[in-house]
Amino acid sequence: MLERLNDTCDSSIPIIDHVLQESGDEGFRVMTNFTAAEFQVLWDIIQVQLTARWTEGRGSKSKTSPKDALFMILTVLKHYQAWEKHEIIDFGFKAPTFQKMVLRVIEVVEPVFSRYFVHTPTMSELRAKNKLFDNYPYAMYATDVKFHPTERPGGRDGEAKVYFSGKHKLYGLKIEVSVSPEGLMVDMSNYELGSVADLTILRSRLAVHRQALKKSDEELNIEDHGEQAGTHGSMWAFLVDKGYYGVMTDLRGVHPKKNPPRGLLERDDVERNRQVSADRVLVENVFGRV
Repeated sequence: MLERLNDTCDSSIPIIDHVLQESGDEGFRVMTNFTAAEFQVLWDIIQVQLTARWTEGRGSKSKTSPKDALFMILTVLKHYQAWEKHEIIDFGFKAPTFQKMVLRVIEVVEPVFSRYFVHTPTMSELRAKNKLFDNYPYAMYATDVKFHPTERPGGRDGEAKVYFSGKHKLYGLKIEVSVSPEGLMVDMSNYELGSVADLTILRSRLAVHRQALKKSDEELNIEDHGEQAGTHGSMWAFLVDKGYYGVMTDLRGVHPKKNPPRGLLERDDVERNRQVSADRVLVENVFGRV
């Protein structure tokens, strides 16, 4: 695709122009998860840094423009495929070349976009905007782990085993994500191996959560009679799923209750679980978009 477009098109962004011409703005959104206008906002933020990286060094320069490269990276991040499949179906690169370009772009854009977009609001800010969870207004965010499948790593079986998730029955990596009541991602961890338990990932980041959930001096005066206010009164709560049993030892984590052995939950507990899940759906919605 790329060679054909470069040979027949005078545009500096032939791939983007081709997609818009053939599929319109909706096709652009389906490929990247962003409209063309939203993509332009991203490009305006990263243009200086990415263009500088594209032109540095000696030797022949890439025929792909940095703007087209950003478009392709967003497509790859939305539609996980093997490198060879992207090579054949999407853009016409050889897999090693395409992989190198993707990693090159991600290295530049990740820190810039993280600083620009990822911000954990305070409870005071959420209250001022009246953006609180419906059932747990004293919770700052909902946290869960996103699993990203990968190809089976090379090497011995023991070396590959640490990437295998027993829950998903796939090889991959995990990242921990927190989403605010506004539906925005406000925190994201570095990747962990697929075999690492979700609770283990969270406990490796206790300092991050303690700082984010800590009440300011002014917030300590806000009336708070929510769950665990007596044991964790100096911090706000956050919502997690059933896989985080034990989190309350360290943090004010609110999770659904499990059924007792050989029994069923009381009606009040069933309703409480429904309320926790209803508020936590925001993090699932974010996962559905990434």
